[in-house]
Amino acid sequence: MSALKVLVLENKDSFNTQIIKVLKDNDFYIDISKDDNDFLSQIYEKHYDLYLIGINEDSLPRFNLMKALNDFKDLTLKMVITSTPDITKRSFLYGCDECVIKNLADEKEIILRIKALIRRQFRVYGDFILLKKNIKYDIFTKKIYKNNVEVFLGEKPSMILDYLLKYKEIFVSSEKLEVGVYPANSKSKNASIRFHIHKIRQALGNDIIISSRTNGYKINIDL
Repeated sequence: MSALKVLVLENKDSFNTQIIKVLKDNDFYIDISKDDNDFLSQIYEKHYDLYLIGINEDSLPRFNLMKALNDFKDLTLKMVITSTPDITKRSFLYGCDECVIKNLADEKEIILRIKALIRRQFRVYGDFILLKKNIKYDIFTKKIYKNNVEVFLGEKPSMILDYLLKYKEIFVSSEKLEVGVYPANSKSKNASIRFHIHKIRQALGNDIIISSRTNGYKINIDL
């Protein structure tokens, strides 16, 4: 796994090719949905770090889509892109994490706002989290470096590490890890979580993750 995964739900006057290009130039992985049904199909198949949702006067029903995502406790960050200032307040009331008025923000500002959201989610101020003195994690590229050499864990172990770092001060149950790592269409089992945890420990040290039979798993890092 590498790079932030962003699912864009287009609106005919809220996105343009330049925004998509800037996202890709910043090494974001981008999928694009043309309508609500396509959007729902894609989140059924994959996990994303961020939804970019276009909402304007001709697509107000998308507020119901956002409400449904929150009702189902979809914790993926949600940013609304709009050219209609009156929509800003309603966007936050329906559960978005950020709202950008496209007419007033350039593409670089949108990138800065996205990065600020990601840092807030990890509760850090920089781009890296220090796991140990010689191990660090880049929250944007999702790469791990040990003694400044990249460590390759594989997709699922990397996603588990990423999820545990977002909730680094608490234990996370196996069930929550499954929901956070596997898409809705997966038939994964707890045994696979244990296997991937073992792989993380092999690569980064046995003490990198604390286990609790009743509470699940917790990252153990230099806070």
